[in-house]
Amino acid sequence: MNSERLLNTFLDLVTTSSPSGHEGAAAEYCAAALRACGCTVEIDDAGERIGSDTGNLYAVLPGTASGSVIMTAHLDCVQPCERVTPVIEDGVIRSDGTTVLGGDDKVGVVSIIEAVRTLSEGDEPHATVKVIFSIQEEVGCCGAKNLSAGTFEQGEPCFVFDGEGDVGLACLAAPYHYTFEAEFMGKASHAGVAPEKGISAIEAASVAIADMRERGLLGAVGDYCASNIGTIRGGSANNVVAPSCLLTGECRAIEKEDVDRVHDGMDEAMRNAAAQVGARVRIDWNLEYSGFCLDADAPAVKLFDDAARSVGLSPDTVKSAGGTDANMYIELGVEPLVVSTGMTNFHSVDECLKVEDLENTARLAVALGLQAAGR
Repeated sequence: MNSERLLNTFLDLVTTSSPSGHEGAAAEYCAAALRACGCTVEIDDAGERIGSDTGNLYAVLPGTASGSVIMTAHLDCVQPCERVTPVIEDGVIRSDGTTVLGGDDKVGVVSIIEAVRTLSEGDEPHATVKVIFSIQEEVGCCGAKNLSAGTFEQGEPCFVFDGEGDVGLACLAAPYHYTFEAEFMGKASHAGVAPEKGISAIEAASVAIADMRERGLLGAVGDYCASNIGTIRGGSANNVVAPSCLLTGECRAIEKEDVDRVHDGMDEAMRNAAAQVGARVRIDWNLEYSGFCLDADAPAVKLFDDAARSVGLSPDTVKSAGGTDANMYIELGVEPLVVSTGMTNFHSVDECLKVEDLENTARLAVALGLQAAGR
């Protein structure tokens, strides 16, 4: 591994603007770097379908041994991410304080690029490396949901370089995630002259929320199981019985039976509340993504453990209540693990990254390519 090249690539990429929907310049940079290593590179049509100036990047480095491994990261960054000025002080990389750094997720991107470079330059047998750099991850994993490139094998190990925490940590479980929009429909009436002729949609929504609370369906409702009412909007004036009220919320859980229990309970509470008040309700549920939970002895977990130990890291695994591209890739039939990259204070202008963590993430990526050989 070339540490100087790795750092320079990181600095190049974080100063290449790539807000969600405008990842084109970053994709071009990465495509050129991967082609120079002997990779085949393809840009899929996801951008055309979801409104980005590029698609997902898919590349393959042919192996010199049997076995394959998927390594992924995302190209987009949250705002403010334009005109980033990186500053390195005491072994830590930061922005100048006016933008995010963009380590989420460019530390993952450049670590994978350096791994491909190192593997292609070396003499050690390595597995075939399949690379996915997705778009619009920060706005709902839209790129990964619309991936149309690549061929993947059932159970193929897939490492998503997009986790917080110390390098050597990996997430082996993430939740199912439902969101809903519920429109309560009542009947308008003058609140002072004839309130009895009205049906309050706000009251119906309030009864629903109170019932959810009474039934233990709000907040943390189990191990890696939670729900929330996110917004409520309704009414038109103080003196009008509210004819409509819009409620939005979510529920998520790692175990399918848990998320189904909360989903069904919230749905029932809203329908019962509308009936109790005499209102109507339209509820639209959407499964944002499916959950996954790998066994501790799954092949992908074992590969991660062996690779981390081979470069002097102390591997460990955790579960998460948040979703990533990994939740989309599970639909491909692969075994995803979310790999921590050492990113700190991400999604803020205080974001920073230790140079040591950048180097260790790249070393881990190299080791995954080597350890996957022959498996």
